This record gives sequence, structure tokens and C-alpha cells, in this order.
Amino acid sequence: MATPADKRFHQLTLAIQKAINSIETPVKEKHVRSTIIGTFQEQSAITYWMVAIRQPLQDNRIVSWKFCHVTHKLLREGHPACLDDSQRHINMIENLGKLWMHLREGYGKLIHLYCILLMSKLKFHARNPRFPGNMQLTAEELDAIAENDVNNYFQLCVELFDYMDDILNLQAAVFDSLGNARANSMTASGQCRLAALIPCAQDSSQIYDCNVRLLFRLHASLPADTLSGHRERFRQQFKKLSSFYKHASSLQYYRNLLTLPVLPSNPPNFLLQSDFGTYVAPVVSIPEPPPDEVDAVGSLIDTTETFSQVPTPERQESLETHSRTTPSPVPDPLIERDRLIDHLQNELKRMRTEVSQIVQERNTMLGSMREHCARMETQLRATRHELDEEKQKADILAVETPQIKKKLTETEEKAKVSDEKFQKLKGAYTQLREEHIALIRQKAEVDKLTASLRAAAAQHESAKTILQQQLNDHMKDVELLQQSASSSEEIEAYKSEIANIRSDLEQSRQKEVELETLRASMEALQIEHKTATTEQEEKISLIASELKDASENLEKLRKEKTESEEELAKVKEELQSVRLKSGEDYKKVLQEKEDALKQITELTIKYQQDKEAQTQHTNTLQKELENLKLKLSDSEFTLQNELHDLTMLLQTKNKELEMFNEKDIELKNALEKLNLTNTELENCKIKYDINLEEKDEQITTLTNNLDAVQKSNSEIINNLNKQVKILEEQLQEDASSTIMLRNTLSEEQAEILHLRCKVNELETSKSEEIKVLRDEIKTVTAKKDEELCSLVEEKIKLLTENEKLLNDLNSEKQLVEARLMHTEEGRLNAECELQDLLQHNTVLEADLASLKIQLEEAQREIKKQNAKIIGCAGEAALDVTNSAISTLEHSNTQDANKYAAELASKAFEDLARKSQVEGNEELVAKSAIYAAHSASQLSAYAAELSNISTDMELADKLNSDCRSMLSATKQCLESLKAGAIDRTACLEARTSVQTLSRSAATADRLSSGTRSVDDELADMDRAIEQAASQIENLLAASKAGDSGVQLEVNGKILDACTTLMGAVKVLVQDSRALQSELGDPKTRQKMYRRNPQWSEGLISAAKSVVFAAKLLVSSADEAVASAGKVEGVSAAAHEVAGSTAQLVAASRARAPPAAPSLARLTSASRAVAMATGAVVAAVRSASALVRDKEALDTSALTLTATRRLEMESKVRALELESALDAERAKLAALRKRHYHLAHLEENGNIENGKE
Repeated sequence: MATPADKRFHQLTLAIQKAINSIETPVKEKHVRSTIIGTFQEQSAITYWMVAIRQPLQDNRIVSWKFCHVTHKLLREGHPACLDDSQRHINMIENLGKLWMHLREGYGKLIHLYCILLMSKLKFHARNPRFPGNMQLTAEELDAIAENDVNNYFQLCVELFDYMDDILNLQAAVFDSLGNARANSMTASGQCRLAALIPCAQDSSQIYDCNVRLLFRLHASLPADTLSGHRERFRQQFKKLSSFYKHASSLQYYRNLLTLPVLPSNPPNFLLQSDFGTYVAPVVSIPEPPPDEVDAVGSLIDTTETFSQVPTPERQESLETHSRTTPSPVPDPLIERDRLIDHLQNELKRMRTEVSQIVQERNTMLGSMREHCARMETQLRATRHELDEEKQKADILAVETPQIKKKLTETEEKAKVSDEKFQKLKGAYTQLREEHIALIRQKAEVDKLTASLRAAAAQHESAKTILQQQLNDHMKDVELLQQSASSSEEIEAYKSEIANIRSDLEQSRQKEVELETLRASMEALQIEHKTATTEQEEKISLIASELKDASENLEKLRKEKTESEEELAKVKEELQSVRLKSGEDYKKVLQEKEDALKQITELTIKYQQDKEAQTQHTNTLQKELENLKLKLSDSEFTLQNELHDLTMLLQTKNKELEMFNEKDIELKNALEKLNLTNTELENCKIKYDINLEEKDEQITTLTNNLDAVQKSNSEIINNLNKQVKILEEQLQEDASSTIMLRNTLSEEQAEILHLRCKVNELETSKSEEIKVLRDEIKTVTAKKDEELCSLVEEKIKLLTENEKLLNDLNSEKQLVEARLMHTEEGRLNAECELQDLLQHNTVLEADLASLKIQLEEAQREIKKQNAKIIGCAGEAALDVTNSAISTLEHSNTQDANKYAAELASKAFEDLARKSQVEGNEELVAKSAIYAAHSASQLSAYAAELSNISTDMELADKLNSDCRSMLSATKQCLESLKAGAIDRTACLEARTSVQTLSRSAATADRLSSGTRSVDDELADMDRAIEQAASQIENLLAASKAGDSGVQLEVNGKILDACTTLMGAVKVLVQDSRALQSELGDPKTRQKMYRRNPQWSEGLISAAKSVVFAAKLLVSSADEAVASAGKVEGVSAAAHEVAGSTAQLVAASRARAPPAAPSLARLTSASRAVAMATGAVVAAVRSASALVRDKEALDTSALTLTATRRLEMESKVRALELESALDAERAKLAALRKRHYHLAHLEENGNIENGKE
């Protein structure tokens, strides 16, 4: 089972395929309508484009033309997303137009212009997305899009002019393709072309309206001279557009499809802003009459045609029978009757055309009236909306009054609570002040304690200095004893004294540490005391500020209470006045509305009754007309009687018309009453809002315009009635009058139905507005309740915060008291610890002497170890220098770097074998120095190789391996610095060194096999110099050995070759100079490595130049030696020119544009081209000389000899042609192989044709 989405998709694809078919007929509206509905269902144009692109647009011109037409309709009337979805297909539309542009006749030019129009439309909407597809905008929307900016107005006007030009070009091409014959509009091919102009006409009217409005705004803000171009362009478009509308309205095909406006004879004068007041926007409307009316009109037309055509054969038969039976001549009354019928038929046709024109004018007037009525209705709705808003405000005020009373009571309660809080805060403030004074007293006591502690510390320091002096003295005595020691007992005694001094020193040190801790605790206590005092002072200041704020809030609340009471009284008075006024006005409006509805219902009943009577009358009239047709053939007497009856019927119809006019007057009265209600509503609005006076003035002006338009309509209706009376004097006008009556009756029925719809809409809108008001009242009450709840919660939060503050103050007070107690305990502990410190001081002094002796022994050992380490470092440095000398003597960097890698790996391996530094200091120092030096040497070598190598991947691998090796060595040496050996780090460093050495060896092998760009350029320079010298030698040899024509030929060729080689030599030197300007060799090598394709191109160009130069020398040598032909020199010269052009292109690729060598290079390339031309010219002249020398003398030949030579020459010519074909095939194969090998060599797969 297919889903509904699949069915919709299937229907949409069928509709698109039927709309865009290959039959040369206009696109059917139902298929276009179904595609538009499909875009609204899918909310996109993706399906349309998916189906349309698959149509044979490039094969069939009719399909392409219909595709453009349907796309234009879709962009205008389809879903708004169609414009966005179509933006991606602009290129396809452009290519389609370019394709059909080559078909210059028929549809080709039309499709090209239509594609241009579609592209301009899509681009316009892409730049201005706020424009709808149908281009229908009001003046307010246009101002909003332009943002009231003069620059935006200017740019928008230019874009609209371009859009209009494309439309006018398309319509001109369509009318030119039809020709001057208007009958083409009724053919299928003509209609197929003309149908596409309907959306163009709709777009053009909207664009014209926008242009007029924009130009008036531009002329209001800019001088006239700056806008002269805009005015001239608008004038030209105005002429073309008016001719387009006139030409289209004269065609029979457009009469039933659309009504085109008639533009004024002259364009609007933008220099006068008053002309904008008389400006009327042109409207292109597509009438959509109901099917019943169309059938009625068609039947009436058929009856008139039968009336004018059917009686003629009967009349002829009656005349023939009368002439046969009676020999008397034809009577005069019949001839007069025929003449009278013909005359009446002609007048009927003329009057029908006039009536159709009058009906069109009346339709346009009715359209303008409806627009004015719509504007009036919108303004009425606005005024009603404003009235409702005022009522809502009054209701809101009525709702807010009890809430304001509640707020007053709440503010009074809050004032009481704040008074209580104020008193509580006062008590808390006094308590805090007393506590602050007590804390200040405690601080004074703490300061006294700190002073006493400081004095004790000073005494301790003096005792410490005395002990140190004693220690020094004992040390000196010890030294003296050691110098002149005679007995060991005295030394032992001194040692015991030194031990005692050390113990005293340790005790003194401990006491110092304890003293320092005491000092730190005292300082911390002081800091805490200061912070506590500052916090208390801040809290006291905060409480004082809160007290001030509370007092100020009390005063504010009292003021607000008084103000709110005053506002309550005012609101109550306003509410009472508003209720009285609004109740009276609302009752009046309701009564007037009910009266108008009753009158409308009565009028509709009367109108239906009159309509039934008129239909009965028309039926009787038709029957009587048929009787008249039958009786016309009888006699003239019956004709006169029927004329008398018709005059009586006309009188009755006149009475009916008068009745109809009276009904029109009643309808006008009803409209006037509606206008009175509008004015009363406006008066109510003036009472409630003074700022809306300007809108009221506009409404009054619009009502005056309505009255004027109604008067003009009444005058038009009177004129029509007069014309109808004049027409009714004739026989056949009864049918036209009935048609007019039916049309007017149907229009009035439509107007009455429209009025009913409006009344129903007003009622529904009123009910909806009442619902909206109720909802808004509910939302407002809910918001007010939420605000009250939020206020209550905020006040509760304030209360809780104040309570928290009081609790915090109490807790802080308790903390301060506890800290004071703690300080007193600390003071007592400090005094006890001071006594202990003095006792330990003596012990520390004894320890100090023993420590000094141990320090001296340790220093001696350190000196010995330093000497050993220096010796190891010297040996390692000696080995490094010896290896450097050997590498310098042998000049083999590869072996040196290989040896450095082996040395580094061996050093790391030795480090990894040892687990500790102690006991292995010499080996560790040597291996560390070897490892560091070898790693640095290897990294430098790797960096040099990476800079030289042309393979980017290999260079990146070298850099990454070098980084990993250096990071591993760094980690290993950092562990040695810390005093321990990290075996894993050493092993990792060893492996990284080995990998780097292997990658460096591979890079070295590759770099040794490749040549740099500079080397190739130097080789090229040398080869060119060698070739030039060889050509000069050839020239000297030919001058010495040849004579006559041979000398002249060889001289010309070799002179041209020498100039060519000189120019090539200059070009090569300039190219080398240009490469040297890129930087030093290292930067150039980096550039060549980063751009391998460019460097390979330079190398291949240099090689090709060398090859071409050698080829030129060999070909010149062969030509001079008569072993080769002269044409080889020209081929070699062309090869030289091509290779030098390749070299110039490769040199220009990376050269700076302002380089002086680049200019010299271009001039040198031109000189090479000129020299190549000179070589080719010399070869041609030399071949001409040779041909002249070998010219055949035919004067002495006989007939048989000439015939034999002719046959031989023919055979020779055929042989040469076959040889030429074979050589060309061979040349093509060689070129193919050459291109293939060059491509492979560029990719790096082969070198010189070998892998």
C-alpha cells in the first residue's frame, strides 16, 4: 500500500510532467496550480527541481520555454521556500540560456532572455530576502526594508531598474517573434508564447509602483542633479511599459485572462512632491469569474448570434417562394425590415464594445473603492483595538486598587517590624562597643608580654655569642696543641671539652628553634588580634550603615504610603468616570450595530424579491423575443404592434431601474450610518487618547475621499442609466440591458455577501478580543500575585540575614575570648621553654667543634674526587679531540658520524650497566661526556642532512628521530645530575641513537645520489658556453674550407646559431642570478626541499636546455659537413626555444614580482625568441639557395625525356608523401612515449627512463 506522501509525490510529478510538455500550446493552469499546491504541502521546491531537471530541457525548445514559464509562476506564487531552494540552480539556468542562445530564430532567443530574467529575479531575492515572490509590498513594508536610509533607497532603485529591463526585453522579443498580425494571438503557437508574459506583466506593475515610491523618497532627500540618470532611465522604461500594456490589452487572447492598467500619458514629475498625492498604483488583475456567470454570458451570446444569423436562410426561402408564386415585384417593407435589422445588429455590436469598456472602467473604480474600504476597515480595527486597550487599562486599574490597599497595609506592618529591628540593632551595637573596649585592654596586656619575651630573647642571643667566642678560642687551642703536641692525654682532654661544647651548641640551637617558634606564634597572635579588631570595626560600621538605611527606608515607606493613598483616590475617580463613559458609548454602538444589521437584512430580503421578479421578467422577455422572431416574417403590421408592446415593456423596465436606484440609495444610507458609527468610535478614541489625532485626520480625509468616490460612482451610474435609456429606443437592446442588469445584480449580491462577511468577521473578532482581554486580565493578576510573593520572600530573607549577623557576632566574640586564653597559656609555655633552651645551649657548643673537624676531612676527600673527575674529563676531551683530528685528516664525515653514533651507544650502554654512581664516578663522568658530545655531533649531522635532502618525509623522520634522541639523552643526564642512574632512560637513549644513525645513513645514501638545483644550473651554464664555443669553431672552419653558395649557406646558418647561443647564454646567466636572489644557499636548499615539484621542474628545464644546445651543435655540424639537412637546424632551434621557455616559466614560479633579475630574464627570453626566428629565417633562405642551385634546366629536354622525368617526379612525390605520413606517425609515438616518461620521472618512479 502506498502512503499518502507517496501519492502526493506521484501526483506532483505527474502535474509537473503535464505542465512541462513538448506540445506547442499554453501551459494549463490546473497543472501549474497543482504544482504550486504541492510546494505548499511539501514546504519546499525540492521535488519540483528534481523532476524538472530530468525533463529534456536541452533537446526540446518547447519544453525549455514551458519550464521557464512554470518556474516563474512557482517563484511568484509558490511557497516562500521556493526562492531559497532555487538559488542553487542559477548556474543550470544560466547554462540553459547560453545553450539556446545559439538558436537565433524562434524560441532560442526567447529562452535565453527568459533565463536571464529568472536569474535576475533569483539574484534580486537573494540580495533582498524580505521581498516576497509576487513583489507585492505596502509602502510601510518598503520603508522597513530600506530602513529609511537614502543609500538603501538608491541601491534598491537601481536593482529594480535592472529587473524591469529584463522584463521589457523579454516582452519585446515575444511580440517581435509574433509579428504585426494580431491573429497570431489566437493560434496555439502564439498563445504558447504570450501565456508566459502574464507573470511578467504582474511583476512589472509591482516594480513600477516600487520605483515611483522610491524615486519620490529619493527626490525628497537628495538634489535633483544626482538623480538625473534615475529619471532618464525611468522615463525610458515608462514608455516601453505603457506600449507593452497597450499592445497586450489590444490582443484578443488577453481580454479574458487579465486586465491591464492604463498608464498616464506622461510619467510622474518627481521634482514636485505634490504629484505623489495624485499618483494611483497600477494593478494587473487576473479575473476569476464563477462558472455559472460564464455559462449565462455564453448562452446569451449564443442567442444573439442565432438572432443575427438564423433568420437569414428562412428569410431567403420565404422570399424565393414569394417570388415564385407571385409574379409581382418584392414589396418595399421587407427590404426596409432587412435593412433595419442589419443596422440594429451593427449598433448592437458597437454598443456591446462600449458597454464592455464601461464595465472594465467600473470594475477598476470598484477595485479602488474596495481598497479604500479595506484601508478604512483596518483603521477602524486599529481604533477599536486602541479602545479595547484603554478598557483593559481601566480594568487593570480596577483590579490593582485592592492590591495597592494590601500593599499599604503590608508597608505599615513592615514599618513596625523595622522599628523593632532598629531597637534590637541599637542594643547589639552597644554590646559590641563594650566588647571592643575590653579587647583593646587585652591587647595592651599582650603587648607587655611580648616586650618581656623580646628582652629574654636578646639575653639568649648575647649568651649564644659568648659561647661561640669560647668555641673559637678552644678551636685555636686545639690547633696549637696539634702543632706542638707532646702527650695524647691532653688531646683527649681537649676532645672531651669539644664534645661538651658540641652538646651545648646543640642545646642552644634547639633553644633558638623554640624561640623562633615562639616568635612566630606571637606574630600570628598579633595578626589575628589586628584582624579581629578590624573585623569588629567593619561590623560596627556595617551595623551603623544598616541603621541609617533602616531609618531611611522607614521614611520612604511613609512617603510611599501617602503617595499610594493619593493614587488610590485618583484611580477610583478615573474608574468611575471611565465606567460611566464607556458604558454609555458601548450601549450606543451596540444599538447602532443592531439597527444596521436589521436594515441590511431588510434590504437583502427586498433585493431577493426584486431579483426573482426580474428573472421572471427576463424569461417572459425571452419568450416574447422568440415570438417576435417568428412574427417578423409575417407582416409589417405585426412588427408595429410588437414595437408598441416593447415600448410598454421598456417603460416597466425603467420603473424597475428606478426601484433599483432607490435600493442603491438605501444601501448608501446604510453605508453612511456605518460611517457615522465610525466617527462616533473615533470621538470615543479622542476622549481616551489625545496622541491619535493625526490618525483621526487621516480617517476623515479617507472618508471625504470615499464620499468623493461615491459621488463619482453615482455620476457614472447616472451616465450609464442615460446611455441605457438611449439604447432602449432600439429593438435589439433588450438583451444587452438584461445582461447589464444581471451583472449589476450579481455584483450587488456579492457586495451584500461581502458586507455580511464583514459583519460576521467583526463579531468574531470582537468575541476573540474579549477572550484575549480575559486571558490578559488573568495573566496580569497572576503576575501581581507572583510579585507579592517575591516581595514577602525578600523581606523574610532580610530578617533571616539580620539574625545570622547577630549570631555571627556572638560566635566571633566567643572566639576572641578563647584566643586570649590561648595566648596566656602560650606565654607560660614560652617562659618554661626559655629555661630549657639555656640548658641545651652548652651541649650545642660542644657538638659544633666536632662538626668542624668532620667538615675539614670531608673537604679533603672532595678535593681528591674533584681531581679524579678532572682527570677523567681531560681524558674524554683528549679522545674527542683526537677523533676530530683523525676525521679532519681523513675528511670522511660519514665515518666520523658513524663513529660518533657507536661511541654514544657504547657510552649509554656503559651507563646502563652501572646501578650506582658511588664507586664508579670516573666511568660515569667519561661515559656522560662521550654520550653528550656524540649526541650533539650526531644531531648536527642529522639537521644538516634534513636541510639538504629533497624528500620531505625523510627530512621529517630525521627531525623526529633527532628530537627523540636528544630528549632521551637529556632525561638520562638529568638522572645523573640527581645522583642516580636511570637504566631505562639510558637504554632508550641508546636505541634512539641507533635509529637516528640508521636513518641518517639512508638519507646520506639518497643525498649522495641526487644533485641540487644549483649544480644543475651550473652544469647548464658550462654546457651552453661549450656549445657556443663549438658553433664559433664550426663557423671559422666553414669560412676557411667552403666557398661559393656553400659558404653563403653555412655562414648564414652558423651566424644565426651563434646569436641564438649568445642569447641563450644571457638567459641562463639571468636565471642563475634570479635564483641567487632568493637567498643564501641554505635558504635555497630549504625552499627546494619544501617545493620538490618546482625544484624538479627547474632541474628538468636545465637538462632540456643542455640537451637542446647539444642537439643544435650536432645538427649545425651535420648541415655544414653536408651529412645532414638544413631543416634539422630549424628543428633544433625550436627545441632550444621551447626548453628556454620552460626554464623561464620555472624560474618565474617562485621569484618575487618586483625583482630586477626577473625583468632581465623576460627581456632575455624575448631575445631568444627573436634569435630563434632568425635561425628559422636563415634556414629557409639557405634551403631556397640550395633549391635555386639544384634547379632543373628544361630547355634541352625532349618530349619523351620530360614525360619520363615527370613520371619519376610523381613517383618521388608519392614516396615522399608516404614517408611523411610514416614520419608523422613515428613523431606522434615518440611524443607519447616522451610525455609518459616525463610524467613518471616527475612522480619519482624512474630516472632517465629506468627504474
